[in-house]
Amino acid sequence: MSSFYLSVYLHSILKNHTAHACEGEILIIKCPSRTSVAILSAFYGRRVPSQHLCPPASTNTTAEEDTECTSSVKVLSECQDRRSCHIPVLSPVFGQDPCPLTTKYLLVSYKCRPGRGLGLKKRAAQ
Repeated sequence: MSSFYLSVYLHSILKNHTAHACEGEILIIKCPSRTSVAILSAFYGRRVPSQHLCPPASTNTTAEEDTECTSSVKVLSECQDRRSCHIPVLSPVFGQDPCPLTTKYLLVSYKCRPGRGLGLKKRAAQ
């Protein structure tokens, strides 16, 4: 492996990644080969107004949106230690909907950590 590709590979696995998907979509998390997902944090709900992230399909809603809407997140069991995962962003996946009139999103922060037995030192020396 050339030093350039090793540098790119190390950069991709050492930096923190953030992924998000809107309600009704599927969040896809992927790590490079020989790495696995390490979840740092996950949030499902709404913290920012919808005009900034995941606007509702219908723009003529009169209901006030709840920007302090949060629900339990089960991302860790679905993604931890896997190379990739697909999570449907739907309220039933995350338990009881704390704010049914508010469109929500899933926001996940993660790292791609080297898999067990990767042996970077050994590979770099060859």
